[in-house]
Amino acid sequence: MLQRIQTLFLLLAAAAMLTASVTPLAEFIYHSDKAVFEAMGIYLNGTLSDSTWGLFVIGAISSVLSLVTLFLYKKRMVQIRLSIFNTLVMVGFYLYFGYILYHVNRVEDLQFQRVGMGMIMPVIAIILTILAIRKIGADEALVRSLNRLRR
Repeated sequence: MLQRIQTLFLLLAAAAMLTASVTPLAEFIYHSDKAVFEAMGIYLNGTLSDSTWGLFVIGAISSVLSLVTLFLYKKRMVQIRLSIFNTLVMVGFYLYFGYILYHVNRVEDLQFQRVGMGMIMPVIAIILTILAIRKIGADEALVRSLNRLRR
């Protein structure tokens, strides 16, 4: 299990999604106040303005799903399916972020300041998950070819 490269990819994807769940996603200026967008909420000048715990839940589910996929190493096709589903969950992270951004606060009132580390981590996790899917598929093809030789 630990000697395969896809194990490392899935571990790093889980760590990236966990990082996205606990670090700031973006910083804005909202009516001359500093607004920090995190997965657990939007903070205006250090006080919680709006709760966005759903974003944290999506990140945590994605992280746990990567770890669960990691331990299903004997069922490669299930690993591939769970990894594809996990990729869709990570895309859902961005979609929900956009939904919150456009519906909780008026976008015209927000002045973008900087992107946080948490906003970049899901992209890295998606790339790592796709690499893991490719390697798991290569393992499955190798096992099938060896089974064909045994018959």
